[in-house]
Amino acid sequence: MFPAVFRFLLVLFFAAGFSFAKGAPRFAGIFSDHAVLQRDGEIPVWGWGADADSKLTVRLGDLEEVAKIYDDGRWNVSLPPQKANSEGMSLVLLSEQKETDRLDDVLIGEVWLAAGQSNMQFQVKGMLKGMPETQEWVDSADEPLIRYRRIGDSVLSDRKAEAVDLAPGGAWIPMTPESVLGFSAVAAGFARELGGELGVPIGIIDVSWGGKPIEPFIPREAFDSALLKKIRGLADREALEELAKLRGGVVIRNPEGYPGAIFNSRMAPIVPLRLRGFLWYQAESNAGKGEDPREYREKMAALLDGWRGRWDNHKMPCYFVQLPGFPPAVGWIRVREEQRRALVIPYTGMAVTIDIPGDDIHPPDKLPVSERLARLALSQTYGREIVPSGPLYQSHEVMGKEVRVQFLHAESGLMIDEGEGGGVLRWFELAGEDGIWHEAEARAEGMKIIVSSDQVERPREVRYACTTKPLGGNLFNRAGLPASPFCSKLEWLPWDDVRE
Repeated sequence: MFPAVFRFLLVLFFAAGFSFAKGAPRFAGIFSDHAVLQRDGEIPVWGWGADADSKLTVRLGDLEEVAKIYDDGRWNVSLPPQKANSEGMSLVLLSEQKETDRLDDVLIGEVWLAAGQSNMQFQVKGMLKGMPETQEWVDSADEPLIRYRRIGDSVLSDRKAEAVDLAPGGAWIPMTPESVLGFSAVAAGFARELGGELGVPIGIIDVSWGGKPIEPFIPREAFDSALLKKIRGLADREALEELAKLRGGVVIRNPEGYPGAIFNSRMAPIVPLRLRGFLWYQAESNAGKGEDPREYREKMAALLDGWRGRWDNHKMPCYFVQLPGFPPAVGWIRVREEQRRALVIPYTGMAVTIDIPGDDIHPPDKLPVSERLARLALSQTYGREIVPSGPLYQSHEVMGKEVRVQFLHAESGLMIDEGEGGGVLRWFELAGEDGIWHEAEARAEGMKIIVSSDQVERPREVRYACTTKPLGGNLFNRAGLPASPFCSKLEWLPWDDVRE
């Protein structure tokens, strides 16, 4: 599998006119001391600086493989699959049996890539500032088998080109109570939950970038639908005003917002590295004031198709975060539904966060977010018999003046949080043929919710928690996980308080 990926990258690099400087052979920038490599599959290792006439050998613990060397100085090797290993090993590069590069304390375990914008980049120290009560969680973060690699490379001046390696100076960092303060809070919490359950090393690679839309994370070749081709074409022609007015378009505010720009600088250089899967927390910059969140699910499909294509594995899981409530953001109502509907993409799962408090665009409590992402991974990737998610709308049936709503992940029944809701289900609404929504009464019956309204004689559609901040939205399953907001008629959902 991975030699094909290597060949694909080489074609790209040659076409772009890149060359790899020869000199002392070295590992690619994603490798450093304390790295975690993915278990139970071939381990691709690569780098630069080789002499085509030399013999280059890679050694990992007791493993040793001769590398393939290319005329431009690039080299690669695939080491045989390994089980998880918590004992630090050395990864050594030998040229004619002379050591030219060496990395120590390398582990074998589970590796996940975290991407998105500021809520994914939001650091543990920010969480601690907003929630001093998380100090105990920070103090207990002595987890040497959890390693974090932040990639913060700038976009290239030629945004269509792909970086061949990461900027020097990056490193894998073991988790300690001191170092964790600089980690992504969502990623750190996810890693701790996963490590505690699986008992193996966990590696997190963080490529997030605050304030950026989804488009720069999508590989350029994945812009292959009619809409996405138009987005890429308008951006390439610098027709940014037209692009911003396009249905499902995007507002590009800086060089980092262009199609593929972040993928090219932060992800393309690590593509051969084996990963278990992806974490994604983004959409704010596709659903803000004056931005158009429509067709976001189409962009998510392109994102995952592009990523999975580059990693040559169309079953790689991606677990993503549905945006929480945020009072100023009407567009978030629509984008939450776009995200929910993106669950039709295979091997995905969604962490619902509508119940998480906070009036800021960055809710400080990231621990429930990470716990719910980890639950999805443990259930759907690692086969643990746990409920993966809160209730998800499946279908509804109109029976006279009542609407009966069926949910997924409600097999053990539904329940009402008696906090702010006072034991009464809130934020359900019904609409008839006129498309006008009216507040409705709702009650739970097993796996279903029965909804009715005196103002709607002939109901047709139903929705739940479709406001900017549904305080008291209180529908949960018996696992204590919140139901996702939903709207059975997407066209009747607001998306912009400026243009509609």
